[in-house]
Parts: sequence; structure tokens; C-alpha cells
Amino acid sequence: MSASVKPTTKKRKYKPRNPPGPDQAEINWNEEELQNLIQDLGFQPDRGVQFPTPKSTALDAPPGYLALYADFFREGNLRLLMSKFNSEVLTGYGLHILQISALGLPRVTNFEFICRANRVEPTFEKFNVFFYFVSYTGGFYSFNSRTSGVNPCSSHPPKSLHDWKQFFSYIRRGVIPIDMHYRAESEWVPRVNLSVDLFEHEWYKVLTQKVTPIIQLEERALVAAGMSMLWTPQNSRGFPIDGYQGKGIVQDTV
Repeated sequence: MSASVKPTTKKRKYKPRNPPGPDQAEINWNEEELQNLIQDLGFQPDRGVQFPTPKSTALDAPPGYLALYADFFREGNLRLLMSKFNSEVLTGYGLHILQISALGLPRVTNFEFICRANRVEPTFEKFNVFFYFVSYTGGFYSFNSRTSGVNPCSSHPPKSLHDWKQFFSYIRRGVIPIDMHYRAESEWVPRVNLSVDLFEHEWYKVLTQKVTPIIQLEERALVAAGMSMLWTPQNSRGFPIDGYQGKGIVQDTV
């Protein structure tokens, strides 16, 4: 034993900086930060945003509400009401939004932005051409880019975020107007096969002609794409619109 180490010295217990799982990470930010987020993003009062009580987790939302993480909006470019495309991704993989990692969500929202910017209708089938469901880590699922036989449409996804699991609030369930299944770790996630026929479509050539980095988008860029809460298009192409008493309605593509 080294002389510099005392035999009676206790080994410091490792305490993770970022607790795992939606059911374990307790609230750890302040209400002022939430109010700033609400103001910056233009949340409507009828969304019923609530700040959780101390020691609450994301799974402690009251009846009629669900939790959403702040970095879903800040880093993940998520806007409400949830778009038809984002709803299709959750449904396609059979996931609850609380189980999507804040590192995985930007891949979904940036793909929608790339499609909108190129006047391509985003769909789950198209998303699955470039990404695939890949991992389950600490209670959350994410996606990876396909690398074999597929030209990329995006690059440089986020690598790390600190403490995001503890920055959440509760909001009315109607902002995500689909049934979501909270999947147990032991449950099998459906595998979605890749259709090679899609490579021959014009939209594939359009989306791969320029590789776009996955970044936090400015609000004006989301406004231009019709993805912002600060602007609702009159002629929707699958964008979310407000419904009765703040309940979410995803308008079909025209």
C-alpha cells in the first residue's frame, strides 16, 4: 500500500451529476427560469404550465397533465402543439415522449426543419431512411444516423447536456394529442425495416444535396418553417393548430 494513502481513509461515494430515468431525477431548477422560458417561446395561458413541487419527478404530473423537459424546447427545438410528424415518430416506435432523450429529440425536430425548408413533407418513413432507433440508456431512448448505403442529410448531433433531466415542468396533456405508451425496459421495441425503394424518390435527392448540422435553431428560422408557437400558418401542411380549450389538434396535410 502506498505510504501516501491512509488505511482509514474512506473511499468517496460516487454521486452522479445527472440522475437517470424520468422516475428518479427530481426537480432542480427555479420557477423564474420556467417563466423566462414561457415568455421566450410564447406559451399560451391555456396550456396550463405548472411548476412542480419540491422532490417531484417527471412521472409525478397531476391528472390531465404530463411533464416536458426544458431542453426539449431549448436544445431540441420542440414547439407546441406537437406536429403531425413528431406524433408519427412517437407512434411509429411506440414510445412516450418522456422516454426520448434530450440528445435524441433534436434529430427528429431538425429532420422536420430540413424537410420544411426544402418543401418536402416530413414523414416517419422518410425519417427512418436516415435514422434508426438504437439505444436505451438510463431510462431514455435515442436514435443514430444510418451509415451504410445512405447519404446523410444532417450532421454534428449534440453529444452531451448537463442536468437536463431535472429541468422540467407540467403542461396540459392535450398539447400532444395522441395515445402514448410508457414502455418498460423489458419490452421489445418494434423494428422498422428500411425500404430501399425510397432512395429513388426525388425528395431523397433533395434532402441529401446538402448536409445540415443539427443545432439549436433560432426562433425566426422555426417561424419561417411554420414550426414556431409564435406564428400559425393559414394554409397548414401538417402543422399543429390550436383547438378547443387549448387541446391539441394536428391538422392533416393538404
